[in-house]
Amino acid sequence: MAPHNIWLDCAQWVSVGKTVACRFQYGHHMEAQGKASPGRARLWVAAPGGEPVELALVEDGETLSAEFSPTVRGVYALLGEYDPGVWSVTTDGRHLPGAAGEQAGEEVVRTISYGHFAKRLVFVEKDTPWPGSFGREMEIVPLQPAGREQEILIQYRGRPLGGVKVYVHGRGRAGARYGVTGPDGKVEFGLPAGEWLLLARHESPGTAADGANVRVTSAVLALTRS
Repeated sequence: MAPHNIWLDCAQWVSVGKTVACRFQYGHHMEAQGKASPGRARLWVAAPGGEPVELALVEDGETLSAEFSPTVRGVYALLGEYDPGVWSVTTDGRHLPGAAGEQAGEEVVRTISYGHFAKRLVFVEKDTPWPGSFGREMEIVPLQPAGREQEILIQYRGRPLGGVKVYVHGRGRAGARYGVTGPDGKVEFGLPAGEWLLLARHESPGTAADGANVRVTSAVLALTRS
């Protein structure tokens, strides 16, 4: 099985000076399926207009969690990153952890280096303005919404990524829908009230540093609409 995706759970509205707990989730379609490896997971928080500050992730039952205390009003950003490492894909489609040289007796057709990136916005007593890009390898940048329409920008290594599918999953909603980014890297969705995950995935050639044939990156944005 290929590595799961990640997403971030946290209260949408919080107050200055209060301790905010957030969870680093690991699974698919808003369903936790195991726990991310603590040594491969990182989490940051960025205050309005500030640089990301790394938080200490701790094991918390079946998940990882962290806390922070906002000091100013405005929109904070939580930024998660997970490095599942290199995986090998066999001729029959199985995904095995480790490089091809570690798969004794298996016929490996390609090796993949994965990188997962997640984001969530937290409103501290006000919900404007929304932050822009944080320069992650792959990132979903949500733009200030107008009504129920939510426009997003997909960036890969700091540049707009056109022609990529963005999947939308709603908590308690069957199935998923998707849109495709235009040349400007943007796509728009109508999102009613509820919990939503937006997911984009990109493949590029691997590098010697990756030790893989292919680099697969994914970006996930968790949104709460009220």
